[in-house]
Amino acid sequence: MNKNIINFLNEYVKIPNPQYAIMLRGAWGCGKTFFIHQWMKQLSNNKDADKLEWQPIYVSLYGLTNIQQITEQINKEISPWLYSKGMKFAKKILKVASKIALKYDLDMDGNGKNEGSVTYNLDSILLLKEDNTEIKGNKILIFDDLERCDVKLETLLGYINYFSEHCKCKVIIIGDEDKITEKENKDSNLKFKDFKEKTIGRTFEIKVNVEETLDFFINEISANNRNLLLENKELIIKIFHASKFNNLRVLRQCLNDYHRIVMALPEHYHKSPKYKLIITSLLANFVAVYCEYKSGNTQIGHLFNSLSKMFTDREIDEERENILSKYRFIEIGRKLDIFSDFLVNEIVCYLESGYFDTTYLQQYFAAENTSLKSWEYLYDYWRLDNEEYEKYYDETIRYYLADKSTDLRELFIIISVLSVLSNDNLVSVSEKDIITQGKHSINRLMEGISGIEDLLNCKSKVHSGIGRNHNNVGSYKILNKLIAYFEKLFEQRFEKCPNKVSVMLENLTDETCERLSLALNDMLPVRQILYRDTSIFQEADADKVSNSILGLSNESRNTFLHFLLFRYKFTSSGNEIEYLSKCCQLDLPQLKLINRKLKIEAANKRFIEKYSIEKITNLIDEITAKIE
Repeated sequence: MNKNIINFLNEYVKIPNPQYAIMLRGAWGCGKTFFIHQWMKQLSNNKDADKLEWQPIYVSLYGLTNIQQITEQINKEISPWLYSKGMKFAKKILKVASKIALKYDLDMDGNGKNEGSVTYNLDSILLLKEDNTEIKGNKILIFDDLERCDVKLETLLGYINYFSEHCKCKVIIIGDEDKITEKENKDSNLKFKDFKEKTIGRTFEIKVNVEETLDFFINEISANNRNLLLENKELIIKIFHASKFNNLRVLRQCLNDYHRIVMALPEHYHKSPKYKLIITSLLANFVAVYCEYKSGNTQIGHLFNSLSKMFTDREIDEERENILSKYRFIEIGRKLDIFSDFLVNEIVCYLESGYFDTTYLQQYFAAENTSLKSWEYLYDYWRLDNEEYEKYYDETIRYYLADKSTDLRELFIIISVLSVLSNDNLVSVSEKDIITQGKHSINRLMEGISGIEDLLNCKSKVHSGIGRNHNNVGSYKILNKLIAYFEKLFEQRFEKCPNKVSVMLENLTDETCERLSLALNDMLPVRQILYRDTSIFQEADADKVSNSILGLSNESRNTFLHFLLFRYKFTSSGNEIEYLSKCCQLDLPQLKLINRKLKIEAANKRFIEKYSIEKITNLIDEITAKIE
């Protein structure tokens, strides 16, 4: 179909004065812009480099707000090729066309030989309107992203019509027709329907053609990853079609992001015998998750979160099954593991934050030379015969009760398995003993862990360990109790973690002082609140903060003064704060202690040092006086 459009466009541009425009329509991302650029490239290849010929003039209307901006974009397209023909061509054009289009200044030496520099004030509309024998070829004007232009629609359409009607131009308009009509003003004198009837001679629908465009996308990627993508072309196309999203721009973005992540993998991963299998699985997940997320399924991370899969929810189960059913045929005979809990959530994290933790892929590479653990055979316990079940169960329970689990992920994998088996009355150990041992193992594996990053890593491992779903999902009493125990322990440790901003206050330098205000806008992990809504001085050591303030330069003390002003005295709009928030009130006792030491030190300072410290102490006095 798209080939037929190219044939028609090739014929259209040869018409001397068509007096009508062509429209290429289609939904966002269907490949309209890619299509037109490929066609323009074909036209450029047929040009004679030694002749001054019109080149296709492409203008994206995206975000333009007035007609002058559109004209400037046309000027920018015309100027480069006009300059590029050299001064002998430019001078010839200047002589012929200056009265209608160009104002110029030539700097020449005394002999008139040195052509020097030239400056143009180009009026592209007049240049396009007038017949000029010095410039050969077809005047082709392409206006893309019509629906995204912020110029009043009837003004924009009138402007475009001028080129078609009065300039003998071949005009091609590109846009999403449905979106264009949505933007129409009810009071407009010129409707798009009327414009279309008068000005547009033919309209063509650009269809998504992933087969034609995928090679181009892959060839944009560096050679060291290109071959693997070419080998998996059919897989990419199948997943793309299965998603029913049909957005080529998103596919292009997806492949580029995938490439960046693969190239960021450590070198020893690339040498692994399982490398191709693992990154092919990553590719399949990347394309599927990317398309689902960008098409509006932004909750896909929750749907494929190991915790949400662990408990029965009919609505969530149906949503998950609707997604899986689209891709199931692609999985047949392949180990792609599409919508793996881990990979889905890592990709969603990347889409939302730009961060993909490649270290987690280590679990896939590390498994290449290891045999299955006994509890991994129990995932599909219902497939085993009695002897197999007894063997793997005995090995698993001995390992568990001997407290040999190496980390929280492994521990909770085993707990999940035992919880399911207990639910089906397939264990010989009591529920109480399993829970008691589980608590003991959790305590051991979390011993000495107190920092926020380490605690979050523990939480991530627990979630990763709870990831395997079973056919007969039950209440999982054992698992629920041990998750609750871990969460309680996590909360207790987390509450004792130092506030990030408090630590900054204790270790202020001239550099970190500049970042204090920005740090208040960071999100406190787990709590999902900003640091600005926490008490930052309450947890800080008063002596350490005082000493860090005294160690600052006078300029940085002034920065710190403004930090205090806009946390405790003034709102962002400059009005004085009447009532301090609870978290700010909790800071006041420590501020008083800090102030006491600063006043003692200020008495021993001179000039600007004394002045800069006293400005801070005076402000703290004002702040604390509000409560007293």
